[in-house]
Amino acid sequence: MEKTIWLNLDSEKVDVTYLDAFFEKKGWKLIKKPIPAANEEITIEMGLQADAVISTWEPWNTRTLEAVKDKTKYIVRYGAGLDNIDIPAATRAGIYVGNVPGANSPAVAETALLHMLNVLRRFAHCTEGCKKGIWPSTITGNELDGKTVGLLGFGNIGKQLVRMMKGFDVKVLVYDAYFPDRNNEKYGVTFVDNKEELFRECDILSLHVPMNEETKGMINKEVFAMMKPSAYLINTCRGGVVNEADLIEALEQKQIQGAGLDVLVEEPPKADNPLLAMDNVFITSHMGAASLESEHRSQVIIADCIADFFDGNIPYNVKNR
Repeated sequence: MEKTIWLNLDSEKVDVTYLDAFFEKKGWKLIKKPIPAANEEITIEMGLQADAVISTWEPWNTRTLEAVKDKTKYIVRYGAGLDNIDIPAATRAGIYVGNVPGANSPAVAETALLHMLNVLRRFAHCTEGCKKGIWPSTITGNELDGKTVGLLGFGNIGKQLVRMMKGFDVKVLVYDAYFPDRNNEKYGVTFVDNKEELFRECDILSLHVPMNEETKGMINKEVFAMMKPSAYLINTCRGGVVNEADLIEALEQKQIQGAGLDVLVEEPPKADNPLLAMDNVFITSHMGAASLESEHRSQVIIADCIADFFDGNIPYNVKNR
């Protein structure tokens, strides 16, 4: 029997030839149709056509999951974050949910490191100045060497970032309430007992936590009040982890030195978002995972897991067994 997979991704922006070839060889139909992120009606319409869904930002909540449960049986997130999918509701609807853990970790870690170097040295200002004819377009900044980097969360991305920073003379502090193996020597970091210590001691705070009810808005005015006035915030996980109003206030009042953000609460941001006008804030358009290598790794995992599921198995990436 022919199987149908819906891919909610713009194939003109992302090369999905691997998925095309894989599913064609299997004799399965791949529907490539990107839809608006919050549109429940089109989510249901497409879900009713698909045995499996390769998910990006469409809303999978109680309503949409219940509406498609007689057709869709497996949703695979094109990425690691699952915050657009209500997993308990999916479980009640009998729909398996998976992701691609670790596939984009090196790419996101590189983006975090790029933001660290940029907020310290202001490379972006220099390159833009040169394009405008300003020469020399030099802004005196700080070196990464000698700094204390605090990692809030120590999953795959955090570990990759530590690996990449090994060439720098940095002290790495880590707080992760759910990480069991607190072996400083093994990971080349120093685990701290509470996140408050992390906030107080770091020169750079880099966020690597999932977006959920526990973490939503957790980086707020209380946190900024603890941080050094010379400290920087780096966020490559989810915009909602940060209370943006509190961040804007902290930057305006110089409670912290600056920020490098690959994610925002609202994407794309409104033109009047104050963060866009601040010369000590550097924003990229949620591009952290977008490397050719991470795209390929993700598609291999997705294709293999969908094939495994259609063979009657529960793939290893399923989160609601």
